Amino acid sequence: MLEVVLIFVLALVPFFLGFFLVRKAKRRWQARLRRIRSVASFRARSTMPHAASGDTFDIHDYFIGNLSCRYNARSPYIRCAINPNGPCENCPHYQPRQS
Repeated sequence: MLEVVLIFVLALVPFFLGFFLVRKAKRRWQARLRRIRSVASFRARSTMPHAASGDTFDIHDYFIGNLSCRYNARSPYIRCAINPNGPCENCPHYQPRQS
């Protein structure tokens, strides 16, 4: 009887060990994602100093590309979804933004 219990316990050890290792890795991954998100939000706030203080600011200072285009990404890093590197002048994909 003791042998059966020992075999049963030894059979379950890898399952529990794997379960706890995966759980620990998942917690580590989620903590890493939280750190990345907080750093990204800090950088976004620090690049727009007027927005954090509540003052009005010119939107053209922070976004690149032609803001009247429908495909503009409204990002300080990417111009548009179709032609991310630009240039916006004479772009064959230009469509005016609809309100």
